[in-house]
Amino acid sequence: MNYYEDLNNVVNNIEENLTEKIDYKELAKIVGTSSYTLQRIFAFLTGITLTEYIRKRRLSKASEELLKTDIRIIDLALKYQYNSPIAFTNSFKKIYGLSPQNLRKEKKSIKVFPKIEFKSAIETIDDLQYRIINLDKQILYGITTGIIQKTDKIAIKDLFKKAREQKILDFIINNSNGKELYYGISKHIYNGEISDKIQYYILGKQYREDFFSLEIPQSTWACFKLDNKEQIDILKLYNTIYTKWLPSSEYKEILNYPQLEIYYETSCEICIPVK
Repeated sequence: MNYYEDLNNVVNNIEENLTEKIDYKELAKIVGTSSYTLQRIFAFLTGITLTEYIRKRRLSKASEELLKTDIRIIDLALKYQYNSPIAFTNSFKKIYGLSPQNLRKEKKSIKVFPKIEFKSAIETIDDLQYRIINLDKQILYGITTGIIQKTDKIAIKDLFKKAREQKILDFIINNSNGKELYYGISKHIYNGEISDKIQYYILGKQYREDFFSLEIPQSTWACFKLDNKEQIDILKLYNTIYTKWLPSSEYKEILNYPQLEIYYETSCEICIPVK
């Protein structure tokens, strides 16, 4: 199956239905996967959630109509699936920095968010090494960014700076069997849709008073092994998991559970909760 072609069919379906209610489960059928997995793949490949993409495409189309037609704001809001002109205006201002009324009045140039096209240009791994394991509930301890935007790389960079300067990495590794170091990502799911907010952790097994705690629920986990810790190969592994393994596997990711990267002395594992 050509997943990139299927994803482009998903995008085309969205484009044809920007003025209609879009059902993620129906979109997922185009790819032959679940709504959760489609959203995860989309967010991983594009850097934005499916919800945000649809919102930006609708507002791009609405902005074009504002400048080219005399359609009323209330009619435009309803056309692009907003419950009220206020909700439409607030969303519009968040993207463009001014209200729909002011855009029409001032005739300013705007940035249009273009339709996405998927191309098979990402690198993947030919042979996956993975295991399926069942783990009881456990608690890991460490430091966290708190809830941040997925694109907030500065917050994650500052977290690692703190971990190095305060020797937190050394403490975690020296107090973990097998020299494990855990990086945790807790995603936020609302009404079955992935938000653009995450919480990032650096974790270990040893409790400390100044550490946050993260409960890892009892679950089945798919753990993918990499025989090194090179970031370029880690990215390839993620690419392979989300564009090849998950869409074709009998397992589905549990998105409201934490996802873990486990680092050992010479290797690492990406562990994803599945059902």
